[in-house]
Order: sequence, then C-alpha cells, then structure tokens
Amino acid sequence: MDIYDMHCHLNEFQENELEEIFKSNIKVAAVSEDIKSLNKIIELSYSYPKNVIPCGGFHPWMIKEGKTEEVKIILKIIEKNGLKCIGEVGIDKRFLSEDTYKMQEEIFLLFVNLAKELNAMINIHSPNAWNEVLNILKNKEVKKAMFHWYTGPLTLIDQIIREDYVISLNAALMIQKKYQKIIENTPLSSVVLESDGPYNYHGVRLSPLMLYKFIDFISGIKKVERNTIISTTSKNAMKLLSLSF
Repeated sequence: MDIYDMHCHLNEFQENELEEIFKSNIKVAAVSEDIKSLNKIIELSYSYPKNVIPCGGFHPWMIKEGKTEEVKIILKIIEKNGLKCIGEVGIDKRFLSEDTYKMQEEIFLLFVNLAKELNAMINIHSPNAWNEVLNILKNKEVKKAMFHWYTGPLTLIDQIIREDYVISLNAALMIQKKYQKIIENTPLSSVVLESDGPYNYHGVRLSPLMLYKFIDFISGIKKVERNTIISTTSKNAMKLLSLSF
C-alpha cells in the first residue's frame, strides 16, 4: 500500500529528489504558504497526478513577510481548483509576536470557513495555539482537520480525537525525544504521518523518504506490525482527502 506524507513543502525539492520520492510509492499532501508556492504545487500536481495532492494555504509566518494581500487570491485559487486540502494555515503563538495574533486569527477563520464550504481537510500549523485552534474548529463545525507536527499537551489529544480530528506525527520525532510520548498516547486510528520536508530540524533535512524508517520507529514504540501502521495511516489520510480506498 502507498505511504502518505500528509505535510510536505514539495515545491522546495529538486527534480531528481522528486523522482526518488515518487519511485518509493509515496503520495504527498503538498502544502503551500503563499501564491508562488501554491502555483508551483498545482504545477507539480499536473506533472505527478498520481502522487501529489495540492494544498492551498497561507502560512502565518507570511504575515511578517508582508504578504497579507495574497490571502484573497489564494482563497480564490483554492475555490477555483476545488482543492481537497487547505494548508498550511493556522495560528502561531510560539514563533510570532503577540501583535500579530488578531490578524492571524482573522486570516485563519477565512480558510476555516472555506474548508467547511468545500468539505476540504484543513492542514493546521498551531504551535502554542493548539487549544485555541481546536476551539475554532469545533465552533465552526469543521469536519476534517489535521494537527500538523503535533507537539501539544498530551491532555488535549483525547479532545482532538473526540472531534474526529487527526494528529500528524512528524519523522523528526525519532530525534525529538521529549515529544515521543505523543506516539504512545495517540491511537493509530487517529494518526497520519508527515515529513515537513525539506525543513532542517537540528541539522537533519527532513524528507518523505524518512517515513519508512519512521514507520519502523513507531512500530517499536507501539508494538504494532509495520504493515498495520502503513495501512491504517494511509486509510486515515485517504479519508481526510476524500479519496476512495
């Protein structure tokens, strides 16, 4: 069965790297963060239609880049193309200053409303804003949401799962030891996998190709066969993306 990388900045990889990734039976939910990256992702989805699921979004960090005027255009591109995945979007209270919080929430709500309208999944960036984002999703009655690279409180996991939302485990957890209990505490039925490649985490350049090793790592922690991890996380991903089994 194919492996799904549910959060990856595919537009930042070189052509030879893409060929290597797709030879390995990996399908990628390719997130974007501005107009330029979204256009590239859509282009890649045409070049690799069986492997790339385009996601349209506006990364909160783009606020400090002065790109807020791009939001309305991105929303129109998502709607025009009927994208099944909206992201990377969210609220960041770890890496951004407090004076941006109000604008972050206003922009996030625009994408939340569109996700609900299109019945699309929403691919969420929410460092130190896990609870706020969860409350917004609940209040807006969003059906399909994924908490990207979840490193939030263990106590919040049950609440996320109760809403039928999904937690995305990042391959960096192999070295991110203080968060490995998230693997133990999240049932496989609510898990998807991701790389967030090619982000450089503590000197490690993340890549979808790391997911094979990560699956073995999860298998060792949860004492579950690797094939079960692949099949369950892939089915979870397909459900989020409204793909047929």
